[in-house]
Amino acid sequence: MHHRNPLFASLLFILLLMLFSQYVLADSDPLATQRQQFLAAEKALQLGQIKRYRALAKDVEDYPLYPYLEYQSLKRKLATLTAEQAGEFLTDYQTTPLADRFRRIWLDELQRRRDWKQYVAFYRPTSSEKRQCHYLQALLNSGHREQALVGVAATWLTGHSLPGACDPVLAAWRQADQLTPERVWARIDLAMQARKTRLAGYLGRYLPSDQERSWLDRWLRLHQQPALLLSLSNSSALQLEHPYREKILLHGVKRLARRDSTDAATAWRLISQRFPFTEDQRYQAKHALAIAMINDEPADLLQRMAALQPKPEDTRLLELRIRTGLRYQAWEQISTWIDDLPATLAETERWRYWKARALEEQGQPEAAGRLYDELAGNRSYYGFLAADRRNQPYNLSHTALDIPPPQMSEIIARDGFKRTRELYLLGRQLDARREWRVATADLENAQLQAASKMAQTWGWHTQAIFTLAKTGYWEDLELRFPIQHRRLIKQASNRQQLDNAWVFAVIRQESAFASDARSSAGAMGLMQLMPGTARNVAKRLKKRSPKRRDLFTPATNIDLGTAYLGQVLGNLNDNPVLATSAYNAGPHRVKQWLPELTVPADLWIETIPFRETRRYTQRVLTYTVIYQQRLGRTPERIASRMPEILPHPVATASRNSKPITGSSPAGS
Repeated sequence: MHHRNPLFASLLFILLLMLFSQYVLADSDPLATQRQQFLAAEKALQLGQIKRYRALAKDVEDYPLYPYLEYQSLKRKLATLTAEQAGEFLTDYQTTPLADRFRRIWLDELQRRRDWKQYVAFYRPTSSEKRQCHYLQALLNSGHREQALVGVAATWLTGHSLPGACDPVLAAWRQADQLTPERVWARIDLAMQARKTRLAGYLGRYLPSDQERSWLDRWLRLHQQPALLLSLSNSSALQLEHPYREKILLHGVKRLARRDSTDAATAWRLISQRFPFTEDQRYQAKHALAIAMINDEPADLLQRMAALQPKPEDTRLLELRIRTGLRYQAWEQISTWIDDLPATLAETERWRYWKARALEEQGQPEAAGRLYDELAGNRSYYGFLAADRRNQPYNLSHTALDIPPPQMSEIIARDGFKRTRELYLLGRQLDARREWRVATADLENAQLQAASKMAQTWGWHTQAIFTLAKTGYWEDLELRFPIQHRRLIKQASNRQQLDNAWVFAVIRQESAFASDARSSAGAMGLMQLMPGTARNVAKRLKKRSPKRRDLFTPATNIDLGTAYLGQVLGNLNDNPVLATSAYNAGPHRVKQWLPELTVPADLWIETIPFRETRRYTQRVLTYTVIYQQRLGRTPERIASRMPEILPHPVATASRNSKPITGSSPAGS
C-alpha cells in the first residue's frame, strides 16, 4: 500500500476521528431522532399496538434498521403469511443477515403447514440437518423421489446421531433398498472415529447377519477393553477375512497405546506380521505408538526417537520429537531433528530460534548469532527472545493505516455498515456482529483495512483487531493494541499489585476487548472468567457473589479477573510465566507440568503439552512488552518476565493466597 507523509496521515486520521465523534453525538447525529422513533415503533409492535406501530414505522422507512422492523412484523404474523409476502421480504433484504434468519423461520412454518412444494421453492443449502431432512422430505412428497434418495445417502454418512426430522426420509430410503451393508459399515466407521459407541451399536441392527454383527461386537469390545487385543490377536475368528478387520485391529492398537505403550507395542508386533495392513495403516500404528512412547518417557526415549522416521507431512510427530529433545536438552539431536523438518516448517520463527539455541549450546556462537540477528528485527515472541540474546533493541515501530478519504467514505456509505453502526450504538452486539460478518465477507484487503479503521473510530476494537488481521497488516499498533478501560484496569491492577500492561495483554488475548465474549467452555467477559471461579474470588474478597450477567460488565469482570490473576501469581511463586499459563490451563495442570530440575523459561514454555496454552503464554508475554510501550513506558526486556522454572514453587506469604477450586478461565 502507498503511504503518505506520516504527519499528514496522522492529521487526517484525527480529522476523521473528530468527524465520527461528532456524528455519534445525539445533538449533531442526523439519525438520532429516527433511532428513537425506531425504538418506539419496536416497542409498539412488541405490545401489539399495531396502529401506533404503523404510524411510527412510516417515519423510519429510510432509517438503516427499518428491515429489522419488517422482520419482527412478519415474524409476528408468520402463521398467516403468504408465499408472496415471504418472497418479497427475502428479495428486498437478500444482502442482509435477516434474509437467512427469516428463511429459517419461514421454512419451519412451511414444514408445519406441510406445504412441501413451497418448501422446495424457498429452500437453500444449510448446515441445519433438521432442515436438510425436511427438504428431502419435501422432495419425496413433491415428485422428486430420485433426487431425494441421493440426498438421503449423503445425509446418512455422519458420525453422530441425526435429528428426529430425518426419520421419515431414512425410512423411505431403507424401504427403497438403498441401505446396503457397505453404507452401514461406512457410518459405523464414522461413529467409531467420533467415539460414538452407542450410535455404532445401534447401527448394528441394520447389518445383514449375525456374523457381520460379531465383527461390530469385537470392535466395540476392543474400544472399551483394548487390552483384549493381546489375546484376540491369536483368535481363530480373525482368520476370516472382512473389509474392516484391519481397521478394527488398528483401532484397538491406538486405544491400547493411550493406556499402555508397552502392551500396545507387543500387540502390534504380533498382529502386524499376521494381517495384511496397508502402508498407511502401518504408519498410523507407528505414529500412535510413538506418541504413547513419548508420553511414557522410557529410559531410552531419545534413542528410540532417533530411530523414528516420521513422514514429512507428519508435522505433529516431527515437532513433538523436537520438543522431547528440548525436555532433555539434547541439543545435538535437536539440531539434527530441526534440519529434518520440511523447509516450510524449518523456516518458521520458532524452529529458527531453537536451531540458534541448539547451535549456541553446542559451542557455535557465530552460527547461532547469525540466526538470532535475522530474528531480532521481528516484532514477535521469538524476535524479542532473539533480541535479548544479542542485546539488541526491540522492533516496536508503529505505522498507522493510511486510508484515502474517498475509500473511507465509500465504506462508511455502505448500507451494511450503516446498519452495523446503528446496532452497535444500540448495544445489540450479536446483531451488529452478524451484519459486520456479511458486510465484510467479500471485501478486498484495502477495503477491509478501511473497515477496520472505521470500527476503531466507533470504539469497536474487537472488530477492528480481527478485521485488520485478515489483511496481514501488523504495523498499526494503536489499532491492534487498544487502550480501552484504562482507568478500570489501572485501579484494579494497583489493588492487586500487578503490572497493568500484563493485564491489558491478558484481556487482549482472552477477548480482544469484547465485553460480551463467551467461550464454548462458558468463560465470560473481558477476562474470560468462569462463573464458578468468579464466585470463589468474590467470596475471598468478601464481595457480593456475581450473577452470570454481571461478568459482562467491564468493571466487575476486570475487578474479579485481576484478583484471580493475582491469586494465581501468588500460588506460583510470583512467576509471571507460570501464572500466565495457569490463567489459561488452570493452576493444577501447570503444577503437573513443572520440571524435575530447574530449566530456562523459554524451554519450559516450548514444551507445554497443550498447544493452546503454549501459544497463549507466548502471546501474552509478547503483548505485555507492546502494551508497556502503548502505555507510555519504557518496555522491559521479555527475559525479565521469564525467570527460571523451579521444580517446587512456594506461594509467597505476602499475598496470603491459597488455590481456588473450581473451573479456571478458558482461553479465547
